[in-house]
Amino acid sequence: MLCSVAGEVLAVSAVPLAADSPSSPGSTIASASSGAKVHEQSPHAWWDAVQLAVRQTMDRAEHLRGAPLEIAGVCVDGTSGTIVALDAANRPTRAAIMYNDARSAAEGTELTSAGGDHCAKLGYRFDASFALAKILWIARHEPEVWRRTARVVHQADYIVGQLSGEFSTTDYSNALKTGYDVVDERWPTWISQFDGISERLPRVVAPATEIGRISASAADATGIPQGVAIFAGATDGVAACLASGLRDFGDYNTTLGTTLVFKGISPNLVRHPDGWIYSHKLPGGAWLPGAASNTGAAWIADWFAREDPRQLDLAAAPLLPPRTLAYPLVGRGERFPFVAPNASGFVVPETGDVAERFAACLAGTAMIERLAYQVLDQACGVSGGAIYSTGGGSRSDVWMQCRADATGRPIHRPATAESAFGSAILAAAGAHFANLAEAVRQMVRIERTFEPNRAATAAYDELYGRFLAELTRRGELPAG
Repeated sequence: MLCSVAGEVLAVSAVPLAADSPSSPGSTIASASSGAKVHEQSPHAWWDAVQLAVRQTMDRAEHLRGAPLEIAGVCVDGTSGTIVALDAANRPTRAAIMYNDARSAAEGTELTSAGGDHCAKLGYRFDASFALAKILWIARHEPEVWRRTARVVHQADYIVGQLSGEFSTTDYSNALKTGYDVVDERWPTWISQFDGISERLPRVVAPATEIGRISASAADATGIPQGVAIFAGATDGVAACLASGLRDFGDYNTTLGTTLVFKGISPNLVRHPDGWIYSHKLPGGAWLPGAASNTGAAWIADWFAREDPRQLDLAAAPLLPPRTLAYPLVGRGERFPFVAPNASGFVVPETGDVAERFAACLAGTAMIERLAYQVLDQACGVSGGAIYSTGGGSRSDVWMQCRADATGRPIHRPATAESAFGSAILAAAGAHFANLAEAVRQMVRIERTFEPNRAATAAYDELYGRFLAELTRRGELPAG
């Protein structure tokens, strides 16, 4: 995505990428005997896709403008917790282990125990989604791969390396799940008890810090002029949060994609007593406390695979608020706003009416969202902030109004919600604006705001009470 400092999207291109790649030589994708889900991708495929997408973007922009553009800066975001092991020549020693790979749960538990004071300080617990757990898994289960590995980098770092030739730097947003201490801004010493990990970790800088320049080879491959500055990025979640436009303490960004991802903005690091919330740090001292639910929009493709969501939206609109209660969880287990490893989805009472079921699931997702804001408000010590909504689910006007009514909060939909736009904001913050907050305010435009309908909110209050009672009856929430 190519943007102006006024927030205008000049050109954009996307290249499809397979969800998972075949196992690469040296990878033990088939060896996860625990039955945990294993997800890997080829870093080479990432770079191929980036080259094509950026070249297309540059060509489109120059065609529209009729002249070459002056590029002030470049920034890359990537999925949180995705890692790439590289040899001394910066070649992958195995396939990348993706953010949603679950094989390293045991390593996460071990890291939480070993880094107890660190976890208490930052308010989280390591699990299989954390990069450090994946790194420890490689060290334990793939000794030959580990022997050939000179460094471990995050997804965004790998692309920055291809653009600049420099693979040894990351940002503290990506480094959070690798165990980086974002309070004192250093790698903690306790990681050194695990042989060989500390010396394979990158140096860390704040997002929007200049970390390199476009190399000659990358210029040939992408069309970006040689020498253009590259600025440290962030995880895709943090980048999308910036793109949403949230700006005041107490506001939240909710990304409604396959799952629900929550991030708020706070003047302080936020801790949850059970480690449910972790906080990213922004340049300038603000914090982004956040968490993610396993519920989201995945149920649409899973439960309504043969239906047109747009037609279902139209059919469901007059049925909202619904009479039917739903918790539209695909698969098993919930991680936020409550932890229930054996939780499963439900529709009560079950209905064969497709529109009624769809309406119940729209509202059920909003019920999870409402409960999440309660938990986050309590942890953050704030209440009633606005919601800035991103993700595919936010394109539905029906769902947006349902969520505003169900939560009783205004929900803003930004004109450009992609994480790539958040990366452009970070690049502009480094190259043009005085700070990141100014870049957000100057570049983000709100396309539409959905105000809660108070009459509908009253009906949702009753539905929410039944929703909590059903979760309690099933043992997902504590009684009382």
